[in-house]
Amino acid sequence: MKKHLASLSVLLLLACSQGPVAEKAATVANRTVQEVVITEGEPMASADLTIGGMSCQMMCGNMIKGALAKVPGVTEAEVVFHDGDAAGHAKVTYDPAKVDDAQLVGTVQALADGQYTVSAIAITKQVKQSQPSASAKTGKSDATASLMPEARMPNLVAMLMALVRI
Repeated sequence: MKKHLASLSVLLLLACSQGPVAEKAATVANRTVQEVVITEGEPMASADLTIGGMSCQMMCGNMIKGALAKVPGVTEAEVVFHDGDAAGHAKVTYDPAKVDDAQLVGTVQALADGQYTVSAIAITKQVKQSQPSASAKTGKSDATASLMPEARMPNLVAMLMALVRI
């Protein structure tokens, strides 16, 4: 019984280290940021990292989850991987004052001799807005309104990176 358990353990460890090692990317190819306004509490951020190179939930997923959970400033980490998928996802909640998304990407890509690559990251940041002023509570306005609708500005860094690749 012990012999079978030992060989099974070795097999599981080797399963996560098989496959070609992709080159580490200096930056993530697809990075999106969305801001959410909050009025109370400390602003937090969450990131959804698309990770390639995972072969199993048990070993690979738990190794990535454990490494991300140890990063100072990370409050929660979860890895979702389904057998047969080309990529898995790590969902991380963190304090943007203590850690940034580049550190999260670096942590994942440093594991298992660079076996895991982060191909995309979707970030949701909470932005704290001050409480409404006294004039807003009484219904009197002390600010001018803009007639122009809000327009989302393109991510210039992503555009420039896309142009360089062409």
